[in-house]
Amino acid sequence: MKPLQNMNNVDKGRLLATLFPEQLKGILDSLTAQYTFLTENEEALRSTWGNDLLTFDFWYVQASEVANTVNRHSRALTKSSSLFADQLFDGYNALFTIDCIVKQAAALPPLPENQRYGLAVQLLFNHYTAMP
Repeated sequence: MKPLQNMNNVDKGRLLATLFPEQLKGILDSLTAQYTFLTENEEALRSTWGNDLLTFDFWYVQASEVANTVNRHSRALTKSSSLFADQLFDGYNALFTIDCIVKQAAALPPLPENQRYGLAVQLLFNHYTAMP
């Protein structure tokens, strides 16, 4: 295994999926829910979007691509850590995926199994900040 500082997003996604396969369905549900939220609240979010670096249109395109991937491969994504990582953590898709995972992990009840998962998310993706 590579040292953490030498891992790219795909490597980190694969490691997360390998260590916590029981969380994959929750991650996919979170990705879908966030896309649905963006879609249902597009007008309000667009008018209050506060990130000049990542425009709402850019974020929405990434969310759409991730949601399409989840719809297309949902069962397979929970079975293969490589497919999970390759599809959701490659390129700009990683921005949306990581943001959702950070939020999802932070919102889980404080049970021991969730705490370990949350710590792993922090370890792997601590330099990412959530979008508005």
